[in-house]
Amino acid sequence: MNRLFFHFWSRRRLIRDTEGRELSDLAAAHRHAMLLIHKAAVLLDELDWHGWSVRVTDEAGHTVLNVLFPQGRYFRSARSSERPYRGTAR
Repeated sequence: MNRLFFHFWSRRRLIRDTEGRELSDLAAAHRHAMLLIHKAAVLLDELDWHGWSVRVTDEAGHTVLNVLFPQGRYFRSARSSERPYRGTAR
């Protein structure tokens, strides 16, 4: 298990995760980052998330994964159905 940190990041702003989370591998980290993105889209839907990502770092501060927020179509879908869009690209 590794402690990983999930920071919300854009070119202009960084929202640091100071607690982190113990996860077994990068696949679990990716799933957790996607869950955070979905929650942000649903709970904070009035914010413009264009250009944001969840930057996953290890305890030394090295980036191990960077998960981009989806385009606007995802957010419209998330608000209406409360689930992330999982269809094919359009």
